[in-house]
Amino acid sequence: MGQVSGTILRREGWELRLAAEIRAWEGRAFVWGAADCLGFCRATARAMIGTDPIPDLPAYASEIQAAKGLVRLGFGSIADLIDAHLPRVAVALARRGDWVMGDAAGALPGAMGVVTGRQAVHLAERGPVRRPVLDAEVAWRIG
Repeated sequence: MGQVSGTILRREGWELRLAAEIRAWEGRAFVWGAADCLGFCRATARAMIGTDPIPDLPAYASEIQAAKGLVRLGFGSIADLIDAHLPRVAVALARRGDWVMGDAAGALPGAMGVVTGRQAVHLAERGPVRRPVLDAEVAWRIG
């Protein structure tokens, strides 16, 4: 993993690791704290940059536990948590591997997703679903 003036860089071969990580999540059902949208995004980031951009989250097994954990950390929302760790970018400038947040059919409102091109992959009840990136409300840069 390289770094330039505090910015974590994507590792060589990140494209293949990103694609492999997304494939590994195919068919995985949504489970709070084990296989949820933020966990999916964090896994893709680890594949691309070699580290978790949001380390040390408390364990949770439900939406209520996740919300309480955010409050204990001093955040009012997942977006606030991510803003504390990653730079926002305009949705139109999101590139492959970046994270987006927005509603996705079959996923929870405000679901996190990973940009794969013109589409973003969001984790839904029955596994990943794809949505146009430009339907997202906000985006964050990964590496």
